[in-house]
Amino acid sequence: MSPEEIFHGFQNHQKFCAESLIVEAEDKQLVPMLLGPGQVRLREGIALQRKRGLPVRIIYLKSRRIQATTGTAAEFFHETAFRAGVHTIVLAHDAPSCENIFRIYERFHNKYKPFAGAIKLPPSRPLSDRIYYEYGDDDESSFIQIHTAGNINFGRGFRITNLHFSEYPYYADAPATRASAMSAVGKTADTTVVIEGTAKTIGDDFHHIWQEAVDPAVESEWLGLFMAWHEHPGNRMALSVSLEVFANSVTRDERDLMGRFSLGYEQLNWRRYVIRNDFRGDMHSFQREHPATPEEAFTAASRNRFSIPHIQRMPIQRQAIVGELQIDELGEGEKRLVFLPGETGAMRIYKMPEKGRAYAVGADPSGGADVNKGKGQSDPDWAVAQVFDRDTFEQCAVLRLRTMPGEFGRYINRLLRFYNMAQVALERTGAGVGSLEALMNCNYPTGLIYHRPVANDQDPAVRSDKIGWQTDEISRQQLVSLLDDAIRQGSIFIHDPTTIQELLWFIINDLGRPEAQKGTHDDCVIAVALACIVMARMPMPAKPDARVAPEIRKYGQAGETQGRGKIVHPR
Repeated sequence: MSPEEIFHGFQNHQKFCAESLIVEAEDKQLVPMLLGPGQVRLREGIALQRKRGLPVRIIYLKSRRIQATTGTAAEFFHETAFRAGVHTIVLAHDAPSCENIFRIYERFHNKYKPFAGAIKLPPSRPLSDRIYYEYGDDDESSFIQIHTAGNINFGRGFRITNLHFSEYPYYADAPATRASAMSAVGKTADTTVVIEGTAKTIGDDFHHIWQEAVDPAVESEWLGLFMAWHEHPGNRMALSVSLEVFANSVTRDERDLMGRFSLGYEQLNWRRYVIRNDFRGDMHSFQREHPATPEEAFTAASRNRFSIPHIQRMPIQRQAIVGELQIDELGEGEKRLVFLPGETGAMRIYKMPEKGRAYAVGADPSGGADVNKGKGQSDPDWAVAQVFDRDTFEQCAVLRLRTMPGEFGRYINRLLRFYNMAQVALERTGAGVGSLEALMNCNYPTGLIYHRPVANDQDPAVRSDKIGWQTDEISRQQLVSLLDDAIRQGSIFIHDPTTIQELLWFIINDLGRPEAQKGTHDDCVIAVALACIVMARMPMPAKPDARVAPEIRKYGQAGETQGRGKIVHPR
């Protein structure tokens, strides 16, 4: 090989690992490091952020046994040992883990095979918990150090190039440790930070960073990676009975899993064995340690208000068109409503509006309440609107942002006009009054806005002149029950991951009240329920039009037709 070919080959991390690094296999044999699926995903994430010219910041939500720690160690060893001035720090959650991680690096160092027989390690000085590499006159130019995460003042006094938070959810004081260590990491593109772990608690720091990383409405420096249990090739077990006998024993839920994730019988057999023996039948603990989706990893630990199996069958879509709706001034008083795609934005679109179709929107303004109640990092409520197709009951778009009630009302106006002059049920309790007033000031037809019954227990067909949805203890129960029926009957189809997650976190508290689990939000849930109110109670417009507002009269009068199929019968 020519020197140029050797150099290019050395830059190929997967090739470098296979040729030069040794790892311990599950049978305790020492073998060349061939990257597994979880390690390849990490490599791709790092490459993606480097391609964008960004500091590499990765949060890795994972199932157990995918070797993310070994994969991160290989990345950092490759970057540290062969470059001057690279400082790599690994923080483990306890002392035994610290020792185990150091053995991985120690094995890389001691068993290293010169790449292509040409690229050798520089002079070095291994110690009990660190390895120094010498460049020039500096015998500690580059180093790899492994520590426990107990010292919240760690990182003061020196510079960090690469930082690995291993099993971060299990740190004693994760936010303080992260803040201290991250202050020593440069904000340049040659720095890398990896936070990895299995989920522990809804509302902890790991959970918040993950939520922000995968939320298009938030501009986060973190890239979220997920690895499911069934993606690891080792998570399968040979059948102990005939294929026919095993196939006949598969339950409906298991068959749903097989269809959703293309599972084989050996993978299903492994799952049964682990649930029965390792977790004593505790499905919640299994899903936390071996999640099939990010939503499973953070499933609520309390009594769920909605049916988990029905929610998990929803056709989730992780790739949406993200961006913002705005009005362009074309001159001479002419305006145009346009959608501008981007990497982040308040709008997530799963189906663009189609001419001639009718849409239902549920809108839940935000009063700014902090779900953390002033403890730790603030996490205010979101203002959310959900868009559904009135014929198919399929979720088409989500608007989710933090803004003042009046601005939310004006954004709702743009959203409703974009979706063919959609009908809307807008929560008018509290901050909603400001949103409702702003919407009406935009001259949006009041016949397309939900008017509530005079009393909660009267016939929904009888309307008053009071506009907007009013929430109290009775109407809240009606709202939640309507959504619950729609989910259980398979009447609505939800694509949005954030909405799915909030449905899974919506619980019955100790007093029997349905609400979001502590530290989580229910804004997407309430907005979906309000969209169900539109579909169940408001008559379908006679002639929905994509661009020109129809002549709208107060619903129930001539010129309007009743809806084609209420999704549920209101209780």
